[in-house]
Amino acid sequence: MSIKMIINLSILFLCVILTSAEKGDGYCDLKEKTCDGDFLNEKFIIYDVNPPEGFNLRRDVYMRFAIMLSEARQHHKNWMLILPPWYSLYHWQTTQSDFPLPWSNFFDVKSLKKFAPVVELHEVFSKIESNIFTIDRLYVLQNYPDAFENGEFRDKWEIGGNCDYDGTFWGYNNVTVKETVCVKYQGRISNLWELISLNPTDKFVMFAHGEIPLHDQYGTKTFWDCRKSMKFNKNLINTAKKYISEYFNCNSKICTTYVSVHWRRRDFARSRKKDVPSIKGTVKQIDNAIKNYNPQIVNIFIASDGQNSELIKLEKQLSDIGYKVHFYLPTQSELDKFKDGGVAIIDQIICSHAAYFIGTYESTFTFRIQEEREILGFESSTTFNRLCPDKGRCEAPSKWKIVN
Repeated sequence: MSIKMIINLSILFLCVILTSAEKGDGYCDLKEKTCDGDFLNEKFIIYDVNPPEGFNLRRDVYMRFAIMLSEARQHHKNWMLILPPWYSLYHWQTTQSDFPLPWSNFFDVKSLKKFAPVVELHEVFSKIESNIFTIDRLYVLQNYPDAFENGEFRDKWEIGGNCDYDGTFWGYNNVTVKETVCVKYQGRISNLWELISLNPTDKFVMFAHGEIPLHDQYGTKTFWDCRKSMKFNKNLINTAKKYISEYFNCNSKICTTYVSVHWRRRDFARSRKKDVPSIKGTVKQIDNAIKNYNPQIVNIFIASDGQNSELIKLEKQLSDIGYKVHFYLPTQSELDKFKDGGVAIIDQIICSHAAYFIGTYESTFTFRIQEEREILGFESSTTFNRLCPDKGRCEAPSKWKIVN
């Protein structure tokens, strides 16, 4: 028996031991030759999202696919999910990256792997024999023109029509596609298996516009198990904790010394004027919320995409009535290291630990903070709060409570 064969058998034996020890809890790393099967026997799904969509919507799309693949693995389907790199996001205007960024820049990938069989794209590149990564079939998903045909929303799909892939393959120039298929699609994400089954020999399958398929498990225990697995990169967590300790004298999960606010501006201030307040209205609402919750609190942390001129005015007006206003302002080295995506996560972590949180209506940035606070164990009354327009109706935010 050759040395190489002995080494391979040793690795396989080690994987069997680890699998038995974990009792099926989690999936092994592809770089460790994956306990769930040899690379040659695995099949892979990768997806892309409508280019203008932001970081936090993409996190939700990931959960739909991760749950789909996790449940498939439980039914002995030998598929893995390739994590699409982060590249050229519309909202990352400060530090656009000229190269694709792996998920490990922002998340604890080992934690993701404990819930679903996921792998980074660069890991797949390291395993394929060719320098060219060839996708067997690219399904370009499209919405139906009328979601409620005859007044009814139902799951359906059909192949046909004209379409173009409007992505860039995450900036890679070594990705090719054998066949592109246009699909009108509506309904749950698990129905994608029906499409996949049409070509059972495909090894690499991609779905463009992965935001179109809907959750099968939204709000269920499975949903929350997946959400809890999405732990952040430790460097981001440590930076946020250091900030909270230094400025708010808090070293616990649930702080009592500050209030946090997500003040969405830019596109919301232009296109959703009926949902967001003016600067004066924002100050009044924050002041009222603190007085009703705990008048002893004077520290306010604000996460915002607002223009500097707006933030200066907001800070001054809050300071004039006795509050200390805080923003996370990264150093240049932190910005170079964490990028805009990492800085936004640090903002979210700081908001998540505050005694009381006020968000922006129907903002995915706010949704992710509310989810973190549910995981941390905050009372719902301190989490599901929103900034209201100066005038008119103010609809209460939906409360999606954790299921353990």
